[in-house]
Amino acid sequence: MFNQRPPARRLAPSWSLSVVLAVLAEAPFEPMHQSTLEHLTHKTVFLVAAASARRRSCLHALTTKPGFLRHDRDGIRLLPDPSFLAKNQTASFTPQEIFLPAITTMSSVEEDKRWCPVRALRWYVERTRLVRRHDQLFLVPRRPYGPASKDSISRWMRDLIKPHIAEGESARAHDVRGQATSRAWFAGVPLEDIMKAASWKTRLPLWPPTSPTLCQRKQPLPPPHSDNRRDRHWATSDEWACCIGSVPLKQPDGPGSSQPQDYHFSLQVGDGKPGEPN
Repeated sequence: MFNQRPPARRLAPSWSLSVVLAVLAEAPFEPMHQSTLEHLTHKTVFLVAAASARRRSCLHALTTKPGFLRHDRDGIRLLPDPSFLAKNQTASFTPQEIFLPAITTMSSVEEDKRWCPVRALRWYVERTRLVRRHDQLFLVPRRPYGPASKDSISRWMRDLIKPHIAEGESARAHDVRGQATSRAWFAGVPLEDIMKAASWKTRLPLWPPTSPTLCQRKQPLPPPHSDNRRDRHWATSDEWACCIGSVPLKQPDGPGSSQPQDYHFSLQVGDGKPGEPN
């Protein structure tokens, strides 16, 4: 039966981070002073998750206690509640604080502020100030405005992803983490900086690409783009994207080329064994 009807392997996420961000830049999420608390909450959670690349457990542990949410000139610094223990925390490794830079420090385009996690977070903190009875940062956006659970945080992100996934595919909040880190890697951010921001403890090298525990492929892969980055490989959209997600790329148009082909960038970094979700 297994050979006749093998389970379908989940490839790279079919949804695009850019598409979801475009939705968040329009009504009912913008303008923020007209959005409901529910829409503001969903947008803030998604932007903070994408900008920080942290797990939902860490987002759930964020707090408004004095000293744990600090407004700097160029952004916001966040620390989880002292009682929070990260999944990979040990005596020798403690996840560092989250720093969210304001988009205004990187772009002077007025419209770009709609995707700024700092702006959204400041709006959210001010909007919940009068109804807040708990220190936890993210609240359920309806009476009695209690602390949001981990499942609620995941559900809010999934609700934004669902309209943009392929038929038959399930939405996963954890894909936001994978999309964010993969895009950062593709943009040239050093692996060490990504590991620090996403609170990864160890790196699992994706090499050699023929290793059955790390990568399964249907056809030979092109050589890596750079000799000094042996933690990655290029794969077509028919390949299995490893571990933390993928980012859709476009093959440049050229003479005699047809439609651009979708490519996926895959990166393996983690805290456990190869193939173990983070």
